[in-house]
Parts: sequence; C-alpha cells; structure tokens
Amino acid sequence: MNVKLQKLIILFLFFNSLVYAKDLKKVTLQLSWFDQFQFAGYYVAKEQGFYKDYGLDVEIKPFNFGVNVPQEVDAKRSDFGVDRETLILQRVQGKKLVALYALFQDSPLILISKDDGKINSVEDFIGKKVMTTIDDSSEVSIKAMLLSKNIRMDQIDFIQHSHNVNDLIELKTDIMSAYLSKAPYELQKMNVPYKVFNPKDYGFDMYSDFLFTNQDMIDYDLPTALAFKHASLKGWQYAYSHIDETVDLLYSKYNEQNLTKEELKFEAEVLKRLSFSKTDELGLIKSEKIQRIYDLYNVMGLTPNKIDLNEFVLYDNFNEKLELTKTERHYIKNNRHVNTCILPELKPYSFVEDNSFHGFVSDYLSLIEKKSGLKFDLVQTKNFKESLEFVKSGQCDILASAQNVKERRMFMNFTEPFLTTSLVLITKNEKNFIDDISILKDKKISIYKSYSFNKILRDKYPEIDFIDVENLEEGIEKIENAEIFGHIDFLYTSWNKIHSLDNVDLKISGKLDENVPLAIAINKNRIYLNRILEKSVKSISDEEKDRLLKKWVAIEYKKEFDYKTFYQILFVFVIVLIIFIYRQILLKNMNKKLKSVVDEKTRELKKINQDLEKTIQEEVDKNLKKDALLTKQSKMAAIGEMLQNIAHQWRQPLSVISTGASGLKLQKEMHGKIEDKFLDETLTSIVETSVHLSTTIDDFMHFFKPNEEQRVFNIKDTVNKTLNIFDYNLHSGKIRVEKDIEDVKLINYESELIQVIMNILSNSKDAFVERQIEDRIIFITTRVEGESLEITIKDTAGGIPSSIVDKIFNPYFTTKHQYQGTGIGLFMCQEIITKHMDGEITVSNREFIHDDKEFVGAEFILKFKLK
Repeated sequence: MNVKLQKLIILFLFFNSLVYAKDLKKVTLQLSWFDQFQFAGYYVAKEQGFYKDYGLDVEIKPFNFGVNVPQEVDAKRSDFGVDRETLILQRVQGKKLVALYALFQDSPLILISKDDGKINSVEDFIGKKVMTTIDDSSEVSIKAMLLSKNIRMDQIDFIQHSHNVNDLIELKTDIMSAYLSKAPYELQKMNVPYKVFNPKDYGFDMYSDFLFTNQDMIDYDLPTALAFKHASLKGWQYAYSHIDETVDLLYSKYNEQNLTKEELKFEAEVLKRLSFSKTDELGLIKSEKIQRIYDLYNVMGLTPNKIDLNEFVLYDNFNEKLELTKTERHYIKNNRHVNTCILPELKPYSFVEDNSFHGFVSDYLSLIEKKSGLKFDLVQTKNFKESLEFVKSGQCDILASAQNVKERRMFMNFTEPFLTTSLVLITKNEKNFIDDISILKDKKISIYKSYSFNKILRDKYPEIDFIDVENLEEGIEKIENAEIFGHIDFLYTSWNKIHSLDNVDLKISGKLDENVPLAIAINKNRIYLNRILEKSVKSISDEEKDRLLKKWVAIEYKKEFDYKTFYQILFVFVIVLIIFIYRQILLKNMNKKLKSVVDEKTRELKKINQDLEKTIQEEVDKNLKKDALLTKQSKMAAIGEMLQNIAHQWRQPLSVISTGASGLKLQKEMHGKIEDKFLDETLTSIVETSVHLSTTIDDFMHFFKPNEEQRVFNIKDTVNKTLNIFDYNLHSGKIRVEKDIEDVKLINYESELIQVIMNILSNSKDAFVERQIEDRIIFITTRVEGESLEITIKDTAGGIPSSIVDKIFNPYFTTKHQYQGTGIGLFMCQEIITKHMDGEITVSNREFIHDDKEFVGAEFILKFKLK
C-alpha cells in the first residue's frame, strides 16, 4: 500500500469519526462521592456502549469535596446528577430539579456503634458523641428515628465526620453515620463486633441515590433525559447481573480510593439487595412512598414551601392515565393517521384475515386509539421481515409488536413491553415432555428465521441443530415428514395452530425458560409519536390487557367441541370407578385373611412350649407371610387413600359438567331448541372443567406409574403435585401448608420422592388428629447448599417422643395400633431415599417461633446431590 493511499484512508476515518461524533449528544453526569460500586451502573453504561446506543456521549465528572451536586445541575453546569433522599428539600428550596429514578429502594445510610454493651438501643444515644456529616445529620430518616424515641437533637453531641472507621474503634466517637455497604465490611475484617441502627427498622424506609436533571431538560429536551435514564438503568442491570466482571472494571479503571476487590464485591451485594428491595423493577419511584417522605419532612418543619410532587418526579414509566402536553395534542391534531405495519401471521396475537387486522394487538391498538385520538392505518406486508424494512424506510410509522433488540434500535424506538409471551416446543405426540431443551443435543429444531429470539436461542444452545423456516406451517410440515424433531414458536400461536389443524399427532412438548417481551416499535424520526405511544402504553392497566388477551385465548373453544378428549376423560373416569369398586372387594377379602392370620398365630403360640425349635422356624415362616400380607395391605390402604383424594378433587368439577349437561337437556325439552350463546357458554364451561379433570388425573397417574429411569424434574412442580394429590387429607384435617420452594431442577426418581413426602405428610396429619392440635401447620422449604439440595418438612404437631425418635426408621417399629400401622412406612422412606435415590434422610425435634407463637414439631430433612 503506497503512502498516498494510507493518508487517504486515515483522512477518511478521521472525517467519519467526526460525523459519528456529531450524531452523539454530549451530556455530563456529576457524581456525589468518590469512585466505588455506588456508581457502577454509570461506568458500565459508558464502557459497554449503552449510552452510545441511545445517541449520547457522556462525560462522568468525578466528585471533589465542596461540590454541591444539586446546585451544579440546577445551574446547568452538569446535565445530570446523583443525590440522596434530601434531593426533595432542594426542590422545596426553589431549585428546579426533577428525579428520573431512585436506585436504592431503601437508603444505605445507617448509624453504627461498637457492640460492647454500652449502646443497645436508640435511647442510649443521649449524651453520646455522634460522628456525622452535615448532610447525614439532616437526613430525614435518621432524624425521624431519633424523634420517634423522643430524643432531641440538642441531647446528642454531633461531631465532624472524619470518614475513618478507626475513630469508632478507638472510641473517639460513640456512634458514626455510615453506609451499610462499606463500614460493616471494614469492621468485620478487623473482627470488631458492631451494632447497626437502621432507620428502616423503625419504619422510616427512604429512597436514595436519585438520578436527576433540571427542569429545562424535561421541558425542552425530554428525549435526551429519557435516553440517559434508560441507558443508565440498563447499565445497572448489567452491573448487578455481572458483579465479578464489574468489580474487575472498577478495580482496574475507577478506583481512586484503592479499594480491594473484596470490598467492592461486598458493596455490590449489599447495594443490589437495596435496589431490589420489595420490587423487581429497577429504579422504581412509587407516588405514595415519595408522598410519605415529603409528609415526613413537612411534619418535621423542613418544607416551608409546598411543591407538586408530580413535577418533582418524572413518572414516564408509571402513568396511570394518559396526560398529553399541549405540544403532543397539537401533534395528534395534525398527524392523526399512523401508518402501521404488523406481524401478519402471528395468530391469535396479530394476523390479517379478509384484508383486516385482527388479534390481541389489534384490540390493544384500538384501546390506544380511544385514549389518544390517533388512528392506526394498516399497511399490509408479506411477512415480518418486510414489516421491519417498511419501518426502517419510513413507509410505516410503527411496527405494532416487536422485541426490543440492539440492532433494531438503530432505526426504531420502543415503548415498554405491553405483552410478554412464552416460547414452546412442538413435537409429534409420541415424544416425551421435555423440561429443558438443552438435553436435545444434535436434534434438529426449526425456528422462524426472522424472529429476534432466533439468534438468542442459537447462542444459548449451540449444540442444538437449529433449522430456519419461513413460517409455522413449514415447521409443522417438517415435523410431520420426520425431517426435524420439533419446532419452537410462541405459546398461543402454537396452541392455536395445532387446535385448528385438529392434528392428534402433534402436541406442545415443553416450555422454554425464555420469554419474549413485545413492544410497539416507532420509526426513529417520529419523536413526538414515540412520546405519545409511550404514555399510552403506560396508561393501560394489566387488568385491561388480561381482558383483551383472554378474549383471544378462549375464543377457539367456541368453534368446536373436542369430543375425543371428552371420551378419553370419560374412559379414565370409568376405570377409576372400577378400581374403586375392586378396592372395596379386596379390602373385604383382606380383612378375612387378616383374621385368619391372627387366629393361626394364637394357635401357634400355644405350641411354643411343646417344641421350641420347631415353633421358631414355623414362626419365621409365618412372619414372612405376614410381612407380605401387611405390605400388600399398606399398598392397598395407600391406593384407597389415593382414590379418596381423586374423589375429592373430581367431586365439584363433575358436578359442574353434570349441571351443564342437564341444563342443555332441560332447555331443549322446554323450548325445543338451544340458544347459541347458552350452548357456547355451557360447552366452554364443560371443556374447561374437563381440562382441569385431565390435569388432575395426570398428576395421580404420574404418582402410580413407577419410574424406570431417572429424569429431570422441577422440585417446585413436584411439591405442588404432592400437595395436589394429598389435598383431601389437608382439607379434611384442616392443615395449612407454608411453602418456601426454590426453582431448582433435580435428576432423580420423581415418583419415589412424591411417595416419601406423602408418607411424611401422612404422619404429620395423624399426629395432628391424635393429639387434637389446634394450629395445624406444615412447613416445606428447600435450599441449595453447594452441590446439594435440602428439602425440609416441619410440622407443629408437638414432635416425636424422645424415647422413640431414634427408632422410627427401624423396620416394623410403629406407634400405631396393630391394625392401623405396619411400621414399614418410614423404614421404606429411608430405603427409597438412601438406596434408590442416593440421598440422605434425617429427623429431629425442633422448637421454633411462627407468627409470634412458640411451636414444637418434627423436622425431616431430605438431602440430594445436584447433578
């Protein structure tokens, strides 16, 4: 390459960078303290390019003593800032500041003392030295905590903060203000016991670390404010999801305090808990909570001027009603018609029929039309790919439903998601249900090539052979021709298609962990339209969305009654009835046999003195026979109890079916015809009830069917199945179950685990009844410890007598009457857990407190290895 060509290339790159730089808007962020994890989300948003994705070039301004962050933003020397709960007072004092979000749902600010017995309560603060900054002492949460204990500020000796925890250790101060994410770590590291006084524990939970801007930014450049907010939240989401990676970034690049990685990681874990306290939504500001904070300031005499909190907080994510500005209303008046592209083949969500737009998305847009005054005009396209191209080129103003992914944000803005739908796997009917598609290594799975989740699934499951198809019909055709194992698509789209084809050879075989959030996508140039649609989406409640969705999910039931399913359910019911009758006959015969055994045993005992050796041998033989009979009795009793549960579960649904059928017959006899509406509603009720019965019988059949090999199952589903099977006993015994189950997958024998849990529950039920316990509660909890899963089952039945607690796993040991128990229940549980499932089972008595009451009960712990 010659020198001249090199210069041309360099010159081209230089001018290209200048053009790109002009496209990014320069903004500044002023931090409120020195570099640490407290600001990690902003560093990550910058380093990961999230700000650039939103069209921003962000300068993060470091903190220096003497910098007043609210004053910097109010004077427009910085565009954005970070400040604590006292930001609301800055608005009261006349600074035109607007909060965009609150990162911490609970303030990390605390008071801390040495745990040396001298300070045990807030009342002990009187006369003590408290080291704090001016800002800390004016924090409403700390003041409120002190005043709630009738402590005046003049009763405490406030001293200037040195920001050195050694001053607390060396007793230069009795108490110091600190962050929950920093000081406790330092004291733990030096093995100094400490006591925390957290305002939240006294009822004063406050927001902290507001991201805010000035009023002019909101009035004249709202897109920039929103872009900075959403990019920053994305940075925080990434930081909390990749803590180790973020700690490495801070340690190497943003670490003027020379913090260790351990300090940064401790801070990260604490701040993450504070950010997601009582919510899954990052940055949430609730109007009622901010009002409570303001009222607290007002009561304490700190708000001489009233402010409108709706102007202090930008509720762009939490609008309950549609409130348009004058400019937005003017835009609608002159741009009422919106060219709308859709997904034309996504029934029942979004589809074209007879040249008209139908489905949930169509109804959703109609609701927005009523609220906003906009009119959505359909622009027909061949497929989803063409719809994307139309929005990109400006032929369409919006795409009614699309997933927000990075490559699309180059030419589209997105509202928040208005619908989140699941992905499922369609296979032939003979395939087993699949809990986790990662086990389908080297299987061919088709997927619509234009959908955004195509790339996501390919990256997540690289060992699966994904095949691109043009549509769902092509995927189903390949399944029928055995070209592929299955096809992945949206839940209701798949269900709708299988139902419309009436194809008994196809079924939904599994649900994926991935969900697809759908939002309205707007051409990047339609800024005001974007703002109007964002407000419109926020104004529609979850109840309204559920109502629209149920219409399209349930409508297909009205088209055709599934007689095949009905006959299958009827057949299963007849089988269960036969088993129930057969069980009664067996029990009658078994009682006769047991009486004969008892009589025989009595005669044998009389002969013992005559021939001891012979009697012992005969007794051994008879015991073996007795064991077999008693084991069979135990199994029959279990079957009987299970049938009782089935009867309990089916009684009310069968009544619904019977009532519906009788109603149809009665109307036919009285009027000579059946009204269509009444017929549709009755058949829908019967079908829905039949589906419930089918689900119930599946659970019981799964219980009876032995496992021949281990399989993957979800422990939460297994516990729910067990409680469903055992529901009659819980209901009749007036027993309440408290669950705390983690979403954990286990590879083992699920049926055997269900049998063990049911046996333990049955023992608790018997103990409650026998001892006439009033508070009948069973606690089922799980936790993961390293590579093991522990299932704990605990009751309030008073525990197992200490004299027998070590014997309950012995064969033939029982506390029940000889005709009620065999003693093999818990022995078999131990055999199943230890020898068959390669686990452990232990039992002990526990004293504990629940709802301010003291209880004693037996606690079983089942432990399994996670594979």
